[in-house]
Amino acid sequence: MTTIVGLTGGIASGKTTIVKLLKKNKLAVQDSDFVVGGIYSKPKTKFTNYLKKINLGQSLKGKKIDKKIIREEIFFNIKKRKLLESYIHTEVKKSRNLFIKKHKQKKTKIIFLDIPLLFEKKLEKICDSIILFYAPLTIRKKRAIRRKGMQKKILEKIIKT
Repeated sequence: MTTIVGLTGGIASGKTTIVKLLKKNKLAVQDSDFVVGGIYSKPKTKFTNYLKKINLGQSLKGKKIDKKIIREEIFFNIKKRKLLESYIHTEVKKSRNLFIKKHKQKKTKIIFLDIPLLFEKKLEKICDSIILFYAPLTIRKKRAIRRKGMQKKILEKIIKT
């Protein structure tokens, strides 16, 4: 039987550090942020067409996507954010389901799912155990600004949502 451990916590709470350690030790980890990064860094035509459809086409720069434009647009436009999240979450779910299926077939003893919105998306039911990462808000803000070069107003909006 495969044990599924969910990893979750707010932005800059320490999840990525632990995920790196787990991967370094050759443990099976499905990293939702990595999957999302792949959607943006190697966009398929389906995704770029979807961005145009929801009026985010201005973020397309040749074969690249300017995530800063998207971030600024969606955190102040709830409708666009929900539409984009719907697409992204569907793709991440497909990836996660394939990951789980593959490791169950391989009879992997334990797998880790790094899901920042685990509780918000009611995904606790797919986990046997959950590890919640916590860091004080002041530390998380400093980390996010330092690590991601994020603007304070965008960070505040991310934290609120």
